[in-house]
Amino acid sequence: MSTQTVLLACVLAFACCVGCQQTYAQESLKGKLDSYVDTNKKNAETKEAEAKAKQEALIKEATEKNKLPIADTPVNEQNALTPVVNPEAGNPIQFTAQQLPEEGMLINEEIDSAAFKKRLVNVRKTAITDNLSEEGWQKKFLITEENAYKKQHILDPAKKVFGWHPYWMGTAYKSYNFSLLSAVAYFSYELNPASGNYTSIHDWKTTALIDSAHQHNCKVLLSVSNTGYKNNSTFLSNLNAQRNFINTLIPLLSERNGDGVHIDFEQIPANKRQAFTNFIIDLSNSLRAVRKDYMITLAIPPIDFENVYEVKQLNNYIDLYVALGYEFYGTGSSVAGPLAPVTSGQFWWLYNLERVVDEYLISGIPPAKFLLAVPYYGAEWQTNDLKFPSPAKRFIQYPMYRSIRKTHGSMPCCVDQPSMSKVYVYRDNNNNYRQIWYEDSLSLSMKYDWVNGKKLGGIGIWALGYDNGYDELWKVIAAKFTAKEKPVAAKNASKLNTGAFNRFLNLATRVLTNPKSLLTNPRSLVSIFGLIFGVSVTGVLVLFRYGYRIKRLTGLMIKGGVALSVLVLIALVFFAFKFTDVNEITFLLLGFLIGAIIFYLFSRPFLSEKDLP
Repeated sequence: MSTQTVLLACVLAFACCVGCQQTYAQESLKGKLDSYVDTNKKNAETKEAEAKAKQEALIKEATEKNKLPIADTPVNEQNALTPVVNPEAGNPIQFTAQQLPEEGMLINEEIDSAAFKKRLVNVRKTAITDNLSEEGWQKKFLITEENAYKKQHILDPAKKVFGWHPYWMGTAYKSYNFSLLSAVAYFSYELNPASGNYTSIHDWKTTALIDSAHQHNCKVLLSVSNTGYKNNSTFLSNLNAQRNFINTLIPLLSERNGDGVHIDFEQIPANKRQAFTNFIIDLSNSLRAVRKDYMITLAIPPIDFENVYEVKQLNNYIDLYVALGYEFYGTGSSVAGPLAPVTSGQFWWLYNLERVVDEYLISGIPPAKFLLAVPYYGAEWQTNDLKFPSPAKRFIQYPMYRSIRKTHGSMPCCVDQPSMSKVYVYRDNNNNYRQIWYEDSLSLSMKYDWVNGKKLGGIGIWALGYDNGYDELWKVIAAKFTAKEKPVAAKNASKLNTGAFNRFLNLATRVLTNPKSLLTNPRSLVSIFGLIFGVSVTGVLVLFRYGYRIKRLTGLMIKGGVALSVLVLIALVFFAFKFTDVNEITFLLLGFLIGAIIFYLFSRPFLSEKDLP
């Protein structure tokens, strides 16, 4: 055997040895990984089973505690509610969808985008076609001014709170806390796409909402709605219709002293991308040629389905973008779920509010201009069982928040942590399982914290008035979006109520710039007259009666005393206007009464003299 052969055999043997060692090492590592995975899988399955058993026990216990006898005679849906969870229980039970897996259910099931788009459009319409006045809607929906949250606040200057007032909420604005709103959009100017005229503007020409909002420095916009691919294509293809629309809009804003327009075009075709951008630019130039501070805000869907928003171009003309952050689940959903999920967890659709925000910000919308709209309503399904997520048997309704509270009270269960949404499960008297997904003060508090954490511009609300009769949602806004009060209370207390003064100044400015507003809404004149007439007359009379004495006594002292008295009276009126809820007529009568009393007190010594100078 040659030396070369021996050497080759040694090399081969060494290679085999090394290969065996590597194979062994790999197999050993693989075995450890497999063991690790198996162990974790078993632990996860054990925890999942324990969580499922625990939740089933909770539901069973709650069912037994709240079981009511089933009526022998049929009952309607509004009265056939047997709650599974006791509304008088303590803190809400918090658990997640991951704790309640449904066998055979698809994980993170995709939602039909066509149904999603349809829901977004339909949920902001009313099925009621009655042509009613504000008072008529008030009677129809039993709108009340009771339980209104009246404490006045100052919003954080870096935050905006935007709300839609739909015409069918009638006089609900009388209970709005306008100090907590940056802008209200009156919904709506219903666009005729062929001509640009409106088919209806409802009570825009007469509503007192505008003056009420302006008294608190809240902007009022006219919302313009146009829905459907066909309608938007028709309007955006017709430059004459666009020009007619702008020429119709400007007088409507001027006559009512509106502060701008909210564009609410839903389902814009992809081939109208450039036409829509040109329309916004033309609208901006035309409005701001009339009044430089007119606002233009834009409603945008959770997903830019057709890629129609040229954000980098629109940023120069749009003041605020309001993203419709709801309808991820609703009518047409195969599963009952949250309308506005922040994150997806294990079960909800992978497209959620976090992705909505991130994708729009990546597209170029400045965070300060981006508002996330939240729903003040819920969605109710009949489901297979009480666990969630649960397949939906049929969709029941979209109840307003006020209807949910009225029907079910303050419900403790349950908070779904990934979506930051509330869900209530119950069995009705017909033995059907029901689920209601909605937002309440707890879930909205979580969402608002998330919005602030993302450093967004603020929130939108669809829709104002849907919480009429309940004040807790206003309190959450006050807690999350108002400026922090300064600790120097004594210094603040010594200042005149500048907010009230500014309201009068704004009111006087509006009357001077648009005297016709007194004809459409004379409350402005009554307000000014009622609040200052008595004090003003008193001051004049006092100065007149003391005129001859100024020559004898120290003139400066008398003038200073009279002026101080008048200022004190004015301050008292301002403070009374700030902290009480009396109307203008009461202030008018009070002004006369105060003036008469002071006139009598100051004039009595001189009227009793026989020889007047």
